[in-house]
Amino acid sequence: MEFFHTVEFYVILLVIAAFCVGLLAIPSGSGPVETGFADGLLSFTPEGEADPEPRIEILCQEDGSVKILRYGLPADLDSAATVALAVSRKGFDISIEERITPSGRPLLASEATPVNTAMFHLPVLARERYHIKYNSDPTSSFTTLTLHNRPGLHSTRILRKA
Repeated sequence: MEFFHTVEFYVILLVIAAFCVGLLAIPSGSGPVETGFADGLLSFTPEGEADPEPRIEILCQEDGSVKILRYGLPADLDSAATVALAVSRKGFDISIEERITPSGRPLLASEATPVNTAMFHLPVLARERYHIKYNSDPTSSFTTLTLHNRPGLHSTRILRKA
């Protein structure tokens, strides 16, 4: 019984307790990856009203949803093109892949409307801090940011060439 009153016994007991606390503190995982898609509403912003530099603007709405405005789309797009986002979320990490599909048919002069802006609406996100990676393979550009989803938050990020 002399062992239970030694310093070594209490050190071993302390190490075992610290190990148990460490195991309890490990997160159980961030859950499955959820993927969704968002189609862009295309428009034309006159160059005098907006900077043509490729960028995204993020606006957090009152209901928790997020609006993404994409400026500086390629010059050869018209109103028949499609710009969409593939949004993958795992926990608080969001990966956004931009997909641009030009119109497959030639338009008449009266139908052709140039576009340079797309607006996307992401469904409701919790009022948390998210790490976002935005990638556009068609334009070889990307950006990363941390989004603290709070009503009224407005953030702008330039898309950098890869």
